[in-house]
Amino acid sequence: MRPHALAAFAALALTAGCSTNPMQPGLWEMRLTTRLDGLEQKVPVARECVTQKDIDDPLRTLPRPGGACKVTNVDRRFGGKATYDIECRQDGRVMQGRAEIAFGAQAYEGRATLEVTEKGEKAPPLSIAVAARRVGACP
Repeated sequence: MRPHALAAFAALALTAGCSTNPMQPGLWEMRLTTRLDGLEQKVPVARECVTQKDIDDPLRTLPRPGGACKVTNVDRRFGGKATYDIECRQDGRVMQGRAEIAFGAQAYEGRATLEVTEKGEKAPPLSIAVAARRVGACP
């Protein structure tokens, strides 16, 4: 996955939310780790202000990689858990898979496993792990 796609995933992951989401608004710090073909890569820590409006929007804020992505089969559960299918298309690359997120008031964790096809050929699967925590009020 190209770095700009990872950065887009990171930005979207910061505002991850669902209707049963116990997250609190504020400044959130997110760490993203990818694993591709056995190699692990950490993306620099990102911070973003998350509003109540972000938390209340169930589809727009579910984390997904960059590009033209479609989220389907969303299953939200009480206690802040959500699972969903992702399909993203960008520059001849197609990524398809399943994601799951567990939200808390002060932190959340999630992961996605994506099958990647580059210009019609299968690439190694991509695993993405995200961990975030609320670090305070928005500036």
